Amino acid sequence: MKIHRFFLEDKIGDKDSLIISSESMVNQMKNVFRFVEGDQVMFFDNSGFDFVFKISGYEKDTIKLSRVEIRENAVLPYRETYLFASLVKKDNFEWIAQKATELGVSHIIPIVSERSEKKDLNSDRIQKIIIEAAEQCGRGTLPVLYGVTDLESALRNYGHVKSLAWDPCSVKFVSQDLVSILGSYIGPEGGWSQQELDLFARHGIHLRSLGPQVLKSETAVVAVIAHLVF
Repeated sequence: MKIHRFFLEDKIGDKDSLIISSESMVNQMKNVFRFVEGDQVMFFDNSGFDFVFKISGYEKDTIKLSRVEIRENAVLPYRETYLFASLVKKDNFEWIAQKATELGVSHIIPIVSERSEKKDLNSDRIQKIIIEAAEQCGRGTLPVLYGVTDLESALRNYGHVKSLAWDPCSVKFVSQDLVSILGSYIGPEGGWSQQELDLFARHGIHLRSLGPQVLKSETAVVAVIAHLVF
C-alpha cells in the first residue's frame, strides 16, 4: 500500500512522536485523505531520510503521531545540477519548477533575460509547487530555489559551475559535451538576444542546441535535464 509523504520544515531527527498543528496539513490529512487512527504516513525534512509515523490520535486542531521507523531515502539526485531558467509565463514557470524537481535538479535560479515575458516571480507559490512535487516523486531533498537575478549577475556569481547555454541556432550537442557539465542556461520563448549570446562568450559559456527544432522553454528544460541528470 502506498504511504503518503509530507514535507516538514522542522527537523524530525530521532523524535519518537510528532504533533502536527499546521492548519493546511491537518485539513489535508483529516478531511482530504481521511486518515484514521492507526494509519501510517511518511514525512521528510530535507535531511535525506524518510520518517514513517502512525497516527495515534486526533484532537480538535492537531494530530498526534508515533514513530514507526526511519528509512534512508534512495531518491537523491545523481548529480548536483543547476538550472538557470529564464522567466516565462506564470503557469509555464510553475510547470518548469515542478518538472525540474521531479527530474532531480538541485538548484533552480530564475533569470530575467531581455525577452522574458515576466520580470518577477511569486517565490512562495513556486516553493509550494516544489514541495508538492518532491512529496509526489519521492525525493528526499528539495532543490534550492534562489531569488530572481539577471543574466550577467548569474554568470558572475555562478562562474564556478561548469555550464552550457542552449540555443537552437548553435551546433547540436553530443554526449561528450555533457560529461562535466552541471549547469544549463535556458532562454525565454524569444530566445537569447545577441547581447546575451555575447555575454555567454565573454564568460566562457559554450552554446549548444538540442536540434534544429525551436522548442518551448519548458520543453527544453525537460529535455536538457533528462540528459544531464540521467
